[in-house]
Amino acid sequence: MAILTSDQFIPNKSEPEKFGRNAISQEIAGWSFHNSATSTLVSPINNLVEWSQIAQQSPNFSNYLSLLGINSQAQNYQPNYALKLGAGESITHNRFVVPDWGNLRFDVFAPTQSGTLNVKLETIDGLSKDVTINLAQNANFQIDAANRNNTEAIKNIYSDIENKIGFGRKGFETFQLKLNLTDSEIAEFRGKPAKLTLSLQGGDSVYIDNVFFKSDYLELGNPTEARWSTGNNTSQKNLLLEKPQYVVSYNADTKIANWVGWKVDKTWVTTPQPGESPNGLIDRPEFIADPDLLASGLFTYDGNIFTGLGMDRGHLLPNRDRLRHPKDELATYLTTNLIAQSMDNNRFFIPNFLEKDASAWSNIENRLVQRAAQQGQELYIFAGAVGNNLNAQKKTNVPELLDDVMNGVLINMGNTNPNNLSSKKIEIPKWTWKTIIAVEQPGADLTSSNIEAFAYMTPNTAEQDWNNVSSDGIASPLNVFSQFLNNNRGNITNATAWRNPDTWRVTLPELTNILNERNRARNYEFNFDFLSSLPENIQNALKTQGRYSPPS
Repeated sequence: MAILTSDQFIPNKSEPEKFGRNAISQEIAGWSFHNSATSTLVSPINNLVEWSQIAQQSPNFSNYLSLLGINSQAQNYQPNYALKLGAGESITHNRFVVPDWGNLRFDVFAPTQSGTLNVKLETIDGLSKDVTINLAQNANFQIDAANRNNTEAIKNIYSDIENKIGFGRKGFETFQLKLNLTDSEIAEFRGKPAKLTLSLQGGDSVYIDNVFFKSDYLELGNPTEARWSTGNNTSQKNLLLEKPQYVVSYNADTKIANWVGWKVDKTWVTTPQPGESPNGLIDRPEFIADPDLLASGLFTYDGNIFTGLGMDRGHLLPNRDRLRHPKDELATYLTTNLIAQSMDNNRFFIPNFLEKDASAWSNIENRLVQRAAQQGQELYIFAGAVGNNLNAQKKTNVPELLDDVMNGVLINMGNTNPNNLSSKKIEIPKWTWKTIIAVEQPGADLTSSNIEAFAYMTPNTAEQDWNNVSSDGIASPLNVFSQFLNNNRGNITNATAWRNPDTWRVTLPELTNILNERNRARNYEFNFDFLSSLPENIQNALKTQGRYSPPS
């Protein structure tokens, strides 16, 4: 269970006594009866349940721990405790100061379909925000050929399932008490003393863990110090949108994300077995406007304006990184996670493909990320795009894509038509980029783990027509950034090299400098720093060597 220190709840994996157990009051440190807080728990410490005990009662949870690589019999196992609430029980945290940014996030495991969990934040002035999680209902839905293009129906589904249980029947699922506040509410809540109450109405029991402000996807740092403040012109270009599945810095100037951040481990990329989850996404749905952005009053759009563009609707966070439940996969179909992406910079070109049969971007997603996650690593990932090309360009030069036929017509011949996007001033990126920080295993202490850093920039254009390229090849497109690269790149001579992720690998400092030059040229009042929350020695190792190894 998390405890509150300073401006956030910090997950605790130590012995129960470290929660501040008091032999007389049987309280959990921070969660007690002081400062007018109330609780129905006579001995709160007895409501702390170790994860391995939960696994003994639930085969689903046992499988969840297995996917995380957690073995309670291992010598290095560190006990981890969750709070169990029964019907009618509640617990309140002592007064604390609401931090200056971040939603309140909390993890829920609800093995039985019953009851509701209410999470309420109340200031010392009596102002409150709350959210109710419907533990009795599963997040069931179906998107198929009949409704896949019906954006209003998809929006209704997204809203309906937001606070119902998806993956939370098998393991911990994250929910949020959103603090997307108006400017006047920001003054009323941020920096104010408040208390937090968790209460279960009806039902049997629920397990709660990791209650804290600010997305855990930003554990290594908030790359641009994004904030939610819709009335501020600077923040509108660096607007923080937090979700249970990922976090976004949205730019109202470019009308696409500055970046999207998320974590991947084996739980996220393991597809449910047949019958384990609802039908969900039978067909790929149309992208829909982000409800959080709609609440901001800023310009929004659905993905159907991409129709006729001749480029892919490209995920920044790919749906394949959110396969554990259809609810999580659907969340990737918001237009704040969408860019116009060249099909040559997005797809694999034949079924059962090898690396040479797919774009470099697809190979990064399918080979590097998926393989590392399946092997038990935990990956912190940021992805985004840079540059703007609103001119018509070649759709593709990949032979397999040029041969695609629909209704007797070759559909991928010719040039793109960017008019729909350019008329709405939605940028079409020249480049896509991605950073990956790979840690040995989920939940590992970063200071004592081996860590590796990867960064890539891929051109968001059609491949070369290799039949018309000499044996000398072509100059690397990356050399357009030569002033920021440690070394100029050699020529690219064939499709295999073009599709190799290593061709487009850069260092974290190189990528950071390129992105910050874009910001300088556009007079944006923010810069990128992907590792700001890490100790300086780890930052330096990842920036200079691309890896960190703890002292032996």
